[in-house]
Amino acid sequence: RRPRFGLMRGREFTMKDAYSFDRDLDAASVSYDQMFTAYTRIFERMGLNFRAVAADNGSIGGVRSHEFQVIADTGEDAIIYCPTSDYAANIEMAEALPLLAHRASPAAPLHLTATPNKSTCEDVAALLGVPLQSTVKSLVLATDETNDAGDVLKTTVWWLLVRGDHSLNEVKAGKVEGLKAGFRFATGAEIDDHFHCKPGYLGLINRKKPVTVVADRTVAMMSDFICGANDADFHYTGVNWGRDFPAPAVADP
Repeated sequence: RRPRFGLMRGREFTMKDAYSFDRDLDAASVSYDQMFTAYTRIFERMGLNFRAVAADNGSIGGVRSHEFQVIADTGEDAIIYCPTSDYAANIEMAEALPLLAHRASPAAPLHLTATPNKSTCEDVAALLGVPLQSTVKSLVLATDETNDAGDVLKTTVWWLLVRGDHSLNEVKAGKVEGLKAGFRFATGAEIDDHFHCKPGYLGLINRKKPVTVVADRTVAMMSDFICGANDADFHYTGVNWGRDFPAPAVADP
């Protein structure tokens, strides 16, 4: 699969690690800026169409990270950038703004709709003849609190919601407050324990146990949307925040 824009590597490449040994963060920032400027000049002198792409620090940690990437139609990494400014970021760092300016008032009644053997957003949208963008996708995560011996003392189940045509970004999910220490996907037994329903039909209404609900910025602005009914082969249509379910916590996963 070819990303739209990306980084091209040769079969062999040389990686350089640089250490400044500065005494504090302010001094380290000065050293970082000097290296950033040096790489910018190198790419400019080579005549390359490039961007300094804001990147996730990963397990190394830190507060700043950039990848210098040549804009190309082929490569191994997808980036998001503005052609009229210096903004560029990889998928893990790019901040997603809500695709809806505001949440419209409810216009449809809440309705339990039969969706036999339709467990994906794509299948439900096709069955009901509605845009995929009107559906909400559920992803169930879990976090474990352990003691020094590694025994699990407490498990919290998290329910992340993204629009039906979107996917979870696991790196971004790891930045959500409460998930920063690490998370995993919930087991089938944990999902059944909290929803009493198999995946594909999970919904906001009629849950069996409390879960921590987090919606992305676009889902938080949706109205009259479609989600599971916690009942196999059924979905709810005309679901609205506030009227049918309390407004969720909002993040950018």
